[in-house]
Amino acid sequence: MTDDPSYSPESKAGSRVPVSVGIMAYNEEVFIQSALEDVINQQQNLVYVDEIIVIISGSIDATEDIARSMALKDSRIRVIIEAERTGKIYSVIHFLKASRNGICVVSSADVLAEVECFDNLAAPLINNPEVGMTGPRVVPRTILRRRTLALRLHEELWEIHHELALTKPKLGELVMVRKKFVDHIPTVSGCDEVMLEAAVIGSGGTLSYAPKAIVHNFGAAKIGEYFRTRSRNHTMHLVTHRKLHYDASTLRLRTIIGPLVTYMVQWPRKFIYIVVLLAFEVAARSRARWSFYRGETKMTWEPTRSARVDS
Repeated sequence: MTDDPSYSPESKAGSRVPVSVGIMAYNEEVFIQSALEDVINQQQNLVYVDEIIVIISGSIDATEDIARSMALKDSRIRVIIEAERTGKIYSVIHFLKASRNGICVVSSADVLAEVECFDNLAAPLINNPEVGMTGPRVVPRTILRRRTLALRLHEELWEIHHELALTKPKLGELVMVRKKFVDHIPTVSGCDEVMLEAAVIGSGGTLSYAPKAIVHNFGAAKIGEYFRTRSRNHTMHLVTHRKLHYDASTLRLRTIIGPLVTYMVQWPRKFIYIVVLLAFEVAARSRARWSFYRGETKMTWEPTRSARVDS
């Protein structure tokens, strides 16, 4: 991190493409510093980080203090406070309107990016003007001392998502977008990545999965929280399907059968975990349908406490 408040990335830009980075945060004092440091320390051969905007919505912990402290050391960091928490998708829209560059990174504060992530995400966008959004491979991580069943299921889930994304892009956790394709972002559910996907496709753009771009997320360590997370996500996908006629790549279980079989052939020793994962997925989706029929859209949710506190 540079300690020079007069630091100007434009002076070192050369032929690289400037990008704006938006980090959405709600009570993320555990991860916000690491998330910002990972952005600051990105390898920047194809792109350079021109500005970093932290959108903090209704936080009551030390997230704002940590972000402002880091902003004093790097002039690219700007903190915007939303007093009322209305949903991450609204924070994303706020960020995109506030950003000054045509290519933007959208991330949550609890997602950590490996050093070559942004360059790898940018390559498809730079090489093909029709690509409107790229997403990374998600490799779960934990800060906890123990590895629970919920954490193991979370890991296996994202391995299967990777297999799926190789043929049918599933973009999530941290994404790079070309702003001209997301002028009109729907707000029918709280799943911001799917809302961005729908906007890109609706504007005539395409999606691209960049498996060499690696990010880390932190799953729930308790099985109850894991179940609620899976149910919430599917509820949002059902809402998106009903209101926008846009299907998230994982909306239908049958679409993951092929990737799941491929994964099981590669890792036969994981068979029992896959069986348990499928059982939880079926149950969570059944619960999601009940939530959907009750009219829930899951615009806001609480961070998974068991991913942040070792208890």
